[in-house]
Amino acid sequence: MPAAIAPDFRRRNGERLYQAPVTSVRAVVGPPEQRCWIEREQVAQEQPRSNVPGAVLGAVIGGVLGHQVGGGAGKDLATVGGAVAGGAIGAQAGRNNDPQPTQSRDVQRCREVPSQTPEFWDVSYNFRGQDHRAQLRAPPGRSVTVNDRGEPRE
Repeated sequence: MPAAIAPDFRRRNGERLYQAPVTSVRAVVGPPEQRCWIEREQVAQEQPRSNVPGAVLGAVIGGVLGHQVGGGAGKDLATVGGAVAGGAIGAQAGRNNDPQPTQSRDVQRCREVPSQTPEFWDVSYNFRGQDHRAQLRAPPGRSVTVNDRGEPRE
């Protein structure tokens, strides 16, 4: 579909002009506009899921302590249980005591706001007893300049 051609409201050579009283004016604003800005935001840095050195050390200490308990087959079971429990405790060691480190980053935020600028003015006027309408690029005054057919002229 071809683009609409804007009407030519320029005065023609020798054309006689008249003033037609405006009966109503309505400013027509464009579509909503997107307004964006940048905010500085503090975000937590991701920490590793577990403390691997703590888990290894905990497993060794737990295994040694478990080996001290019981006797015979129970000693082997206590060693394994101590190693597992020590590893689990060691993996979590120090995670809850340290504050979680943060870093700053820029975040773009946007929202749509109604347009404040009129794109054109819908103008109604009366010329020689007949009502006319036009869309003008600038707000009219109390009257519109027209030719002898009632067509707007700039």
